[in-house]
Amino acid sequence: MRAGATRKKIALLIESSRVYGRGVLRGIAIYARTHANWSIYQVERALGDAPPQWLREWRGDGIIARADTKQLANEIRRLQLPTVDLSGLFPLPGVPVIETDDHGVVRLACDHLLERGFRCFAFCGYAGVGYSERRKTLAADYLSRRGMTVSVYETPHRRLASTPRSESRGVLYERQLGDWLVGLEQPTAVLACNDVRAQQALNVCRERGIQVPDDVAVIGVDNDEVLCELSDPPLSSVENDTVRIGQEAAALLTRMIDGNPPPHARQIVEPLGIVTRRSTDVLAVDDKTVATALRFIHDHACDGIGVGDVVKRVPVSRSTLERRFARIVGKSPRAEINRIRIERIKRLLIDTELKLSVVARMTGFLHAEYM
Repeated sequence: MRAGATRKKIALLIESSRVYGRGVLRGIAIYARTHANWSIYQVERALGDAPPQWLREWRGDGIIARADTKQLANEIRRLQLPTVDLSGLFPLPGVPVIETDDHGVVRLACDHLLERGFRCFAFCGYAGVGYSERRKTLAADYLSRRGMTVSVYETPHRRLASTPRSESRGVLYERQLGDWLVGLEQPTAVLACNDVRAQQALNVCRERGIQVPDDVAVIGVDNDEVLCELSDPPLSSVENDTVRIGQEAAALLTRMIDGNPPPHARQIVEPLGIVTRRSTDVLAVDDKTVATALRFIHDHACDGIGVGDVVKRVPVSRSTLERRFARIVGKSPRAEINRIRIERIKRLLIDTELKLSVVARMTGFLHAEYM
């Protein structure tokens, strides 16, 4: 922050009713405290809300918004102020976009389910909602390159729709959603477009007697911890790096206010990873030997085990286990052990301030240098 610099008036037109928007706001706050001399104009908002009345007469210096309605996009266009958009739903001339990497979201979710042995996949979304349509297409493409097809269920009335309206309509069509879920080949892994849609699917599974995760595993997107923990069973979800999105948006707006031209390309921010809960805590493997090995690895990878320890748990030789493991899982037992340890390391580094030596011990390494 420059000493004596004039405070800039910044409007934040971002929903505070969702975990995504709250994460973005937190990232902006972190940036503003350490890098900017800003006066923030922000009121509590929900997705789809009309522009605040004060915006029409507001005289400010910049805007960070999730322009999720045409009305809000038009108001931003009228003001002609330096603006960063975090939606991209209604492209605005000269307004750069920063958003979550949907390719990364789909890749993480699909890999998570593939690693659990699923070979039947489905997608549950909302017709006409941009992010849902993108994730549906990306999931179908990602899995088709691995020789798999994706069954799709979306609410009727395909048209451009708002997220809240689509979510409300989704509840009205639970019977159709249930019929679709009952008709899926079991076991099937369902990727939902977001946590709300995933919770709706879990509710219908419970009402129809579909066992989760044994018959149908479900994963959402956004990692809304309250919603995920209220789900039955608790919902696994892709966690987006919304704090970084907020920080990147604030830094970009600062550069634009200082007279730098906005970038032409969209900036995408990769998701943080998967938060695994009971809705995907299963191994969909018909080979009982490989299933036993996978379960042992998942339970003990961070205890410092090696492939020899896994072999002791199964009634076959090491070479037979490695051959069958590679055929079914697509990697070696050693690679699976390393993957789980690395994922655990990443979560500890993101979520805690533990020393590297402590993280090493918690993930099965004798020394931090080895980790």
